[in-house]
Amino acid sequence: MVKIENLCLDMGCFKLKDVNIEIARGACHAIVGPTGSGKTLLLETIIGIQKIKSGRVVIDGKDVTGLSPSLRNISYVPQDICLFPHMKVIDNIMYGVKVRKIDPVPLKPFIDELIEFLNISAILERYPAGLSGGEKQRVAIVRALAARPDLMILDEPFSAIDNALREDARRLLKELSASHSITSLIVTHDIDEAYFLADEIYVLIAGSIVQSGERDDIYNYPKNNAAAEFLGVRNIYCASVVKVFERSLEAALESGRSLNITCGCAQSKFLAGQKIKCAVRSEAVYILKEGADPCDKANCFDASIRKIYTRGKMHTVICALAGDGVKIEIDIHDAAFNKLKLASGKKIKLSINPDNIFIVN
Repeated sequence: MVKIENLCLDMGCFKLKDVNIEIARGACHAIVGPTGSGKTLLLETIIGIQKIKSGRVVIDGKDVTGLSPSLRNISYVPQDICLFPHMKVIDNIMYGVKVRKIDPVPLKPFIDELIEFLNISAILERYPAGLSGGEKQRVAIVRALAARPDLMILDEPFSAIDNALREDARRLLKELSASHSITSLIVTHDIDEAYFLADEIYVLIAGSIVQSGERDDIYNYPKNNAAAEFLGVRNIYCASVVKVFERSLEAALESGRSLNITCGCAQSKFLAGQKIKCAVRSEAVYILKEGADPCDKANCFDASIRKIYTRGKMHTVICALAGDGVKIEIDIHDAAFNKLKLASGKKIKLSINPDNIFIVN
């Protein structure tokens, strides 16, 4: 069990404020946030490189806040990997074991298993200069785990390798973590990477964790505007509450357009006339087939396509709602895009399930 409790740090005009993280043994958690949000600084504080103002770091019930980095039993994989160029791969791997003066004999079966699992046995006698980016990444992970740390910390672990290898590296790390019950904390600005690897996610913005929770909760229900924008939600609207029902509410956008929103806590949290912000993910907006009867669809609107952006097999369709010109973005897969014969200027009908609209602070 790893606990970071009420951690605060002053670094000039930048502050980390009351950061709380709890990681169960064998779990993988991720910290995400925009550039400059304090992600790497937070890692350095947990490791012991930076001195905290207040709070504490507890590992397996032991308060390690006052200990030097070498005594915390934390392994660190930095962004730039940092293998020692003058050492062979095997010597790089054994470096942490040697520096910590740990008997290597009991660790040998575990290290051999890691080497086989990550498929680097053929490069053990080579130097880092002769390795590919993916090979360096795998060596760095084995080196970090060789001494069996209580916590492995990875800072943007796959930023140094190309896209073709990145997915393989993610899968290897996920399989490795599951098969060896590795407790890990990953920092990344790549949301897809966090969703893929982590059991729980922390959203760090301007030195504060603005939201934390399981992957699905973070994805489906961003709590505030800053978190929603960072997490890729592009359809965010100012609105006001018109009517409150038992488990839903009716809201009006600034243009006057009405929206039905499912909300289990509607009666306890909202009042008619209250100002809110509501949002919907781009992939949760549906384009109806031509000739489809929209009468049974809630939140059904006429719209016209303004622009289309294509990324491989995905398309982002920028639409304007008829009457008030409210902009809405839709992400749609290539198969559906072609089936609907979408093109700039085309008139379409949109539908948004009330369950897919959420309210942000």
